[in-house]
Amino acid sequence: MMEKSLYKLKIDSGFKSLIRPLLRAEYEQLASNIIHDGCREPLVTWRGTIIDGHNRYEICHKFEVPFTYVEREFDSREDVISWICSNQLGRRNISEETRKYLIGKRYEVEKVINTRRNASGVNQYSPPVPEHKLSRAEMIAQTQGHKTSTKLGEEYHLSHGTVQKYAIYSKAIDAIGSKDATLAPKILSGKYKISHENVVELSHLPAGEVRKISRKMDSQGLPFVRFSRSRREIQEQAEQHRAEQLNGPTVKDMPQYDPDAEVTGLTLTIPSWTSSINRAMNSTDLDKISDGARDKLKDTLNDLIQSVESILSCISKENDYGSGL
Repeated sequence: MMEKSLYKLKIDSGFKSLIRPLLRAEYEQLASNIIHDGCREPLVTWRGTIIDGHNRYEICHKFEVPFTYVEREFDSREDVISWICSNQLGRRNISEETRKYLIGKRYEVEKVINTRRNASGVNQYSPPVPEHKLSRAEMIAQTQGHKTSTKLGEEYHLSHGTVQKYAIYSKAIDAIGSKDATLAPKILSGKYKISHENVVELSHLPAGEVRKISRKMDSQGLPFVRFSRSRREIQEQAEQHRAEQLNGPTVKDMPQYDPDAEVTGLTLTIPSWTSSINRAMNSTDLDKISDGARDKLKDTLNDLIQSVESILSCISKENDYGSGL
């Protein structure tokens, strides 16, 4: 049996976002229990990354309480996400919004898992399929999508159409989270009462508009924001955005030209590329990926290298010019 200790484990933000944040009272109660009784339940990890027990891990390190963990085996990241969603859906204290999101998320990853397994499940009696044709892959994906939604529908007592609708909701929440990391958890917790249609509408707005709506909702100081109020905010912003796309912004609304704007945005974006590359290297057995995936990755990385070299060349020329050399 593993000895208790203050182990250093990895945290994946994508996995952690699937875990319902504890309310302050819940967190304080959990901390009190761990301080007095120790950490009784082992954390669960995959390849050294926490997939269950994020709050316990934080509390244990904060108060130096030793703990144990159990390493689980999964074939892929999608399998891990499916397990986390299923595990969270078994809890009683999740909101209806979170339930919809997790079912939709589980549908999306299990569709990928099942499609992948079927695509590789050919035998010696299967007719050869030319690699350049996608009709077979598309047919498998469509079939697996229906099978997956039917299976989850039976498990959660929903129609397969409702499961697919939840998948749209899940994608919309992820899109909102990429534009304002603070807004998505408030929607999933039920603090912001926003309908499915308005969540989808909100996900299509530019990041700046999403953040503006989020700040306006926060400023109301209510325990929760009503649907009618949030709908008005979203629809007004959506109509304004559509009008600007058709007619263009007015001179009054035109932002002042900033020569550093694009470069600043690029500088903030590049670390996420580096993080994605490192994550792929750490969590994927690159020796086992398909030839097609390897070739696509090589082509994309070579394009990236050329773009990096081009902009570095431009920057060097600008510096040479500016220094009078």
